[in-house]
Amino acid sequence: MKIFGLLLMLFSLNALAALPGDSFYQLKDEWQSHDEKTIKMHDLVGKKQIIAFIYTDCTTACPVIVSDLKRIQQAMTHEQQQQSGFVLVSLTPGTDTPKVMAHFAQQRQLDQHWTLLSGNDDQVRTLTMALNIRYMGLANGEIAHSNAITVLDEQGRLLFQQSGLPAGPEDVIEKMRL
Repeated sequence: MKIFGLLLMLFSLNALAALPGDSFYQLKDEWQSHDEKTIKMHDLVGKKQIIAFIYTDCTTACPVIVSDLKRIQQAMTHEQQQQSGFVLVSLTPGTDTPKVMAHFAQQRQLDQHWTLLSGNDDQVRTLTMALNIRYMGLANGEIAHSNAITVLDEQGRLLFQQSGLPAGPEDVIEKMRL
């Protein structure tokens, strides 16, 4: 059993070493997923990932962001969905626990292609800075934030970033080169 663990660790280190220098998957922080698993960004390697930042009790921009991502998924073929992942990162990790994120995913009928992540304030700040996402808390408890959709390639490099779906979901899929 120890040998299996050692081989798994060596494989993981080799996969991380093989990542390009400009990969966002080089970030080493551990996150909690909505299914209560601990993951690192490099665990997302192998699929193109569509990433957005939200908070679950938002009633303004976040529902639109999630709807836009769902529209992209619905416009994809089954094969395209198998090559893609959808990642929602919480901007309020203090309240968006894995249990809250799981409830959010269930309420919005997000399937196995979705990963909802919660970390701590420093992790969120590091990732948002790396992806050029701006956000700040307001006095009324709301979070003002960029409404960007970020798409990473299979190795975690930035493919493109945009706000909303001005040309429709098919345009995003085309830009993803699926």
